[in-house]
Amino acid sequence: MKSRWSILFLLFISRLGMGFQFQSISSVSDHLSNELGLSQTEIGALIGLFIFPGIILAFPSGWLGRWVEDKIIVTAGLIFLFVGGIIVLLSNDFVFMGIGRTISGLGFVLATVYFTKMAIDWFEGGELSTALGILIVSFPGGVALSQLAHPPISLTFSWQWAIFTTSIFCLVAAFAIATLYHTTKEKTSENSIKSQESHLTKQEWLGTSVAAWSWSFYNAGYLIFLSFSVRALEEAGLSNSEAANTSGLASLLVMIAIFSGAILSDRFKVSRAVIFLSSAVGTISLLSLPLGYFPVVSCLLFGLIGMASGGIIISLSGQSMAPQRRAYGMGVYQTWFFLISAPAPLVGGWLFDITGTVSAPMTFGAFLFFMSTIFYFTFLKIKSNTLHA
Repeated sequence: MKSRWSILFLLFISRLGMGFQFQSISSVSDHLSNELGLSQTEIGALIGLFIFPGIILAFPSGWLGRWVEDKIIVTAGLIFLFVGGIIVLLSNDFVFMGIGRTISGLGFVLATVYFTKMAIDWFEGGELSTALGILIVSFPGGVALSQLAHPPISLTFSWQWAIFTTSIFCLVAAFAIATLYHTTKEKTSENSIKSQESHLTKQEWLGTSVAAWSWSFYNAGYLIFLSFSVRALEEAGLSNSEAANTSGLASLLVMIAIFSGAILSDRFKVSRAVIFLSSAVGTISLLSLPLGYFPVVSCLLFGLIGMASGGIIISLSGQSMAPQRRAYGMGVYQTWFFLISAPAPLVGGWLFDITGTVSAPMTFGAFLFFMSTIFYFTFLKIKSNTLHA
């Protein structure tokens, strides 16, 4: 593969498997509740365990880039996802399922840190928001695939078969990365990727952290939507299949939204307007969804407009650290991501269990989503002050 767009396509398809496996627990949650007797808190914990290992491992994962090739790390991560999925489908209680999800989470953190770095390496200096916008829509694309495919698979066959499809997908993706990916080879010294350093400057620590907070709260709000949108639609009167299909369609719209927002940012330089609009629509949609007033419209608007800022927000990571410190910096960046986003589904499940209504976790999600915008503009302020210092 010689074209950077071909490389991006490879990364996109491979990263799709992470969203596919992440969402699988939520997509078969009714079966886990009815057949295994899991509570909503336990299901929320299983969702969160996919992300929790990153709290501890994202930072040291950034160090690996000094000694191990990016594609080897990502391949290993995808293999861990394969193994974790197999353990989950062979389990019949919360503990062993939790072990499987934790192993998958180990793979998720390894792959997540380096998928983003690999894309930045290839697109630094040109169309970065567009490239990262395309890359990150792979995760909601995998989520949508799970929402649409796993309920009928679990009904026709079993929830175990639904989980099995995610493991096979990740195994094939691991083979593809191992055999097809290669690093960028720019001939100009300005764009060459230098040997990786294991530190950040004081200004890079601040910029990287604030950029990570914006991305983390954005994703934490999205995780609440993924975890509780179907139940909110059911409370509003939709059947389970109608709710699942509506939520799945919203996830497909997320792909269009993020890509469109990134294109508008790169081509027309209207990133701030996109951030304002998506934040307002996303926050209001999360608040209104469980109230029963036009719930389908609220759900679809969240996907179509509320999530449009993703590519713009994640592109801040490429602006917050030097190329020669990117592996280390992405470890810091992703540590914040996992630390903030991992507890969100668990807290949401706990709020649902103690209140008995989906309004509580959805309000929590709206707060998380709004905080993302606060930190986005905080980053811009910091960057402006640095340039004028």
